[in-house]
Amino acid sequence: MNSCFAAERYDVTPLPFIPFSNTGGEALSNNGVVAGGIVNSDGSISLAEWSKGVLTNLGVPPGIPSHDFNTPRVFGINDCGAVVGTIHTAAGDLPSRWFIYERGRFSVLPLADPTDLGGAAIGINNRGEVVGYNHTVSNRVIGWLWSNGVYSRLPVSGTSTAALGINSRGTIIGNRRLRFIRRLLTGQLHCTGERGYVLSHGTTQYLTGFVYAINDLGEAAGGSISNGQAMASVFKNGVATVILSLPSSAVGINSAASVVGSYQPAGFDRRHLFRWSANSGALDLTPDGYRSAEAAAINDRGDILGFGETVSRKSQYFLLTPSPNGGLTPKALITAPPAGAR
Repeated sequence: MNSCFAAERYDVTPLPFIPFSNTGGEALSNNGVVAGGIVNSDGSISLAEWSKGVLTNLGVPPGIPSHDFNTPRVFGINDCGAVVGTIHTAAGDLPSRWFIYERGRFSVLPLADPTDLGGAAIGINNRGEVVGYNHTVSNRVIGWLWSNGVYSRLPVSGTSTAALGINSRGTIIGNRRLRFIRRLLTGQLHCTGERGYVLSHGTTQYLTGFVYAINDLGEAAGGSISNGQAMASVFKNGVATVILSLPSSAVGINSAASVVGSYQPAGFDRRHLFRWSANSGALDLTPDGYRSAEAAAINDRGDILGFGETVSRKSQYFLLTPSPNGGLTPKALITAPPAGAR
């Protein structure tokens, strides 16, 4: 184990965003800004940003196509502070539209196809290119790229092709579901879950596992399936490397290839947050006082956005910030069930 990394400590800062709901603080920029949803005194929900202890209420996207669309959810933020997400009604995730918040202004875009049920913007890079997906009337999910004011459908095969991230070079990652006949032809009948792809300069590379995040070097984080079990993995040039041989998945990767995600400790029924690097391996960063915790993102400074449930049963978002005097020290992962664990 790298002794320098093992000694690294973290400040744990609770965040005021709505957790485990149709809004949330799910976006973290390289500048340490967190974006998410907050509840106002009248019960309405607004988009908000948190930075250095200051919470700023950004309001809500305009009521397009009607004022019933009043519940925003955040998915991505870039280093310029542009935030993307989806806005829907109180009835649920559909119907929906997607929005960009940039320079103090909301833009709610129309659906890629007017007949679609909903759309979502998931990732945005520093060039302002946005990726996401539309939900069609035939119950399909189709990934798209928004660039220079134009939608482009992604050249990805499969019945559902959601786009989840885009890096500064324009490389896109996402997941898809194969049609039954294709699974039959490829011998993947036992793999009924998601499979990832990497789209770079018009060339699509299909992966054996699933992916959720990509860094500017083109390394993607997600998971591989072994004996029916997902294990956190990093994909480089299409090749998967398992980084944690426990039930787990990775959701974030920064420019230094540090990875965050969650894993299932042996003998426990609640997930813990982990961080992995090539030098240190995987370490548990579940804050003290939490029954469970999962990562949402990591930035290039090493800040980690997470969420979990405290011992008092409160659902909470939090930010882990590297600090020499922080109260949280990385722990060894639990690989064997202790007596009485559950």
